[in-house]
Amino acid sequence: MSAKPLRVGVTGGIGCGKSVVCRMFALLGVPVYDSDREAKRLMNGDEELKAALVARFGTVCYVGGVLDRRYLAGVVFGDGGALADLNGLVHPVVRRDFCRWADRQQTPYVLVESAVLFESGLDRDVDRIVAVSAPEELRVRRAALRDGAAPELIRQRVRAQMEDAERERRAHAVICNDEEQLVWPQVLALDERFRREAGAAQR
Repeated sequence: MSAKPLRVGVTGGIGCGKSVVCRMFALLGVPVYDSDREAKRLMNGDEELKAALVARFGTVCYVGGVLDRRYLAGVVFGDGGALADLNGLVHPVVRRDFCRWADRQQTPYVLVESAVLFESGLDRDVDRIVAVSAPEELRVRRAALRDGAAPELIRQRVRAQMEDAERERRAHAVICNDEEQLVWPQVLALDERFRREAGAAQR
């Protein structure tokens, strides 16, 4: 297959079930780029990015050449300027890495999973966007169980993110993960749609 694959971004707020949905697509043979995991890899392995982070946050943000994530999180927590600087350094590197990765894949379409698809600019690097949606209280309960965090802390994190309505308005499709509607049929329908659209684009 010589044509480049269709690029699909999967996004959603904390506790919505993005990763579960992406694992379902992976079971169908769709390559998935986990932007959070890859950002961590790049922050430890991309020498230019490491140098930029050290220049901005100091040598103490690496211990033995490995990123001290707890220290860096403490620096940017509650400091909008520092967080913006961090994102301004990391997001462009992740976007370039995703684009190179996507172009190497030999499948009709690929996925990129990102909670900050719009905020990072990744939405400009994809052809389709899927928003995963769930009621706020369900999301809070899931995330609290997963992270072992207090529900009120999770609610604060939920409200700090883009609103679901805005995310869904900007998406091409929405997967409802409310534990009432089955998710698999929604995934299968989108898989069929994206394979069809990828084929049409390559003709």
